[in-house]
Amino acid sequence: MLRTRIRAGPLAGFVLSVLFAALFAVLCVGELLIPSLAPEMGEPAPLTLRVPYGPRIVRDTHDGSFTLSYEHARVIVPRGTVLSEHNEDHDAAMAYETVRRMRQPGLGARVASTYVIYLIVCLMLTVYLRRFGQNRVRLLRTQVGMFVLMTGSLIVAKLLLLFTALPEFWMPVAALPLWVAIAFDRRTAFLVEVGVAFIAASLLRFDVVLLSVLLVRGIAATMFFFKRKGSRQLLVAGSLAGLAGAIGFVALTVLFEGGFDLVADLKRWLGSNVLACIGGGLIVGVLGRGLREPAERAMGHVPRDKLLDLTDLEQPLLKKMAAEAPGSWEHARAMANLAEASAAAIGADALLTRVGAYYHDLGKTVQPKYFIENLAPGERSPHEDLEPEVSADAIMAHVVMGTKILREGNIPEPVVEFAYTHHGTQVVEYFWHKCVEQGNPKDLTQEHFRYPGMKPQTKETAILMLVDSIEAASRTIWPPEHKKFEEMIQRVMFSKLASGQLDQSGLTIEDLRIMTTRMASTLVNMYHGRIKYPWQREADRAGHTPAPPTATPRPTTPTPVPPSGAVGRDGSAAPPPASTARGAAAAAPAGRDDAGGATKDERPAESVRTPKKTH
Repeated sequence: MLRTRIRAGPLAGFVLSVLFAALFAVLCVGELLIPSLAPEMGEPAPLTLRVPYGPRIVRDTHDGSFTLSYEHARVIVPRGTVLSEHNEDHDAAMAYETVRRMRQPGLGARVASTYVIYLIVCLMLTVYLRRFGQNRVRLLRTQVGMFVLMTGSLIVAKLLLLFTALPEFWMPVAALPLWVAIAFDRRTAFLVEVGVAFIAASLLRFDVVLLSVLLVRGIAATMFFFKRKGSRQLLVAGSLAGLAGAIGFVALTVLFEGGFDLVADLKRWLGSNVLACIGGGLIVGVLGRGLREPAERAMGHVPRDKLLDLTDLEQPLLKKMAAEAPGSWEHARAMANLAEASAAAIGADALLTRVGAYYHDLGKTVQPKYFIENLAPGERSPHEDLEPEVSADAIMAHVVMGTKILREGNIPEPVVEFAYTHHGTQVVEYFWHKCVEQGNPKDLTQEHFRYPGMKPQTKETAILMLVDSIEAASRTIWPPEHKKFEEMIQRVMFSKLASGQLDQSGLTIEDLRIMTTRMASTLVNMYHGRIKYPWQREADRAGHTPAPPTATPRPTTPTPVPPSGAVGRDGSAAPPPASTARGAAAAAPAGRDDAGGATKDERPAESVRTPKKTH
């Protein structure tokens, strides 16, 4: 089995939760544990002092006792301000800080309680990602990246609270769910937003208004981000999210206080809460756009710019494949068009799928002549002189070697994944059957003929597995009609479903239905007819039929199942074309890798050639 990306199990999720919950707890109360940061009356404040919205601790100036009252005004004492006993705000801030730092009773208990709350939030997040998230967010690398980015967002929020006098609504924590929505999906982004907003609000004693504004702004940013391709869309999403946060703040203030003076608030400029809500959204858009690439890399996702670089046909590995395995390269290019269209139809990452199609068969450059598409007409196949298990090893080696070449070439792992999943755990059936026909003298099992990769783990890799068979099988369809293509595609898909190759991919029945329609339409357009040139018509009248320039050949006779010579590209017996008979499915060999004439691109080279074809 090839080395693959590590998925986070229950133990890994628990360890991540324990570690990052402890980190968040230190971030929340760390300044309370440093005596030199404690404020003193008559001295400059070492840090910005803040009293959150809600219940306030007020000291009685007559007897020095403390009482709990509910006042609507927030208190912010900027860092460096000389604290005075005659200033009510300073007095309130000092009372609040004094109670926070009191070791008796309960500072340790409060810290422990904070840690437990953070642990619960982290466990909820990891359990969701592991059990209900798409396969890409179940990877350990992805989850560690998310928590690291969450930590970075919270550090920025904490620095804003401790070292500036700006309103807390400037916190740009909504950038994280925006990055998650870009790299993965909106549902995961919503959950991440709930977690990061809850922890950010806890930095200010779970300020309910702050929590509400952060939730509204983060969810709005995720919802208003419509196009992954447009970087400007991030700025638009951030601006609209800031506006939504401001509206939410005003509504909550009116609900709690019975009214809101917008003009008075705006006159405070940088101290304005409304402007802070809007400005925080703008910063989210700027950070989302400016730090998008490193954030995606941290979560194990390939940035769009990197994918576009990999599509450049001057890329050394692509030039190597075009030169050393030209037949496989042309097949990969044809697959790329079909796979990209299918991925776009179901909302998967179309560009990543195209890049995966380009690079998935790079291992064929090691022994290109073992694959029929790289043989010249009439060239003898090396498989004729090999034992079945040796031929199977030669065919399966392209998966291992392709993975090795891609990793050595520093190709991102999500692209490398296409190399070791595009055959899943299927059996090279042609050579297995050949071994059985010879009496299996070495007592081999199917495991000796099984690909060493793994089943597709994402929609994108599953699409490539399907297209790998469908594109090859499409060449046997004549005439190129939509209905005939649909029948062939459905048979290939059912074959993969029956063998369990799509179990871990995340593809739904709806996805398969949409893909069937889109691929059939794409194939009809790919194999469209053309009007014959005058020289072709003259040649026809003269009784000569030269090779036509059109894309789709028409077999002069149905191609029967060869008894022993012709094999499919993956080593399976080549079945009759799907269009020759509606009952072909019933006659197909049991356990065959592909249905309906699918001749995949791993077909080993052989000397039996297909009949000459005419238009």
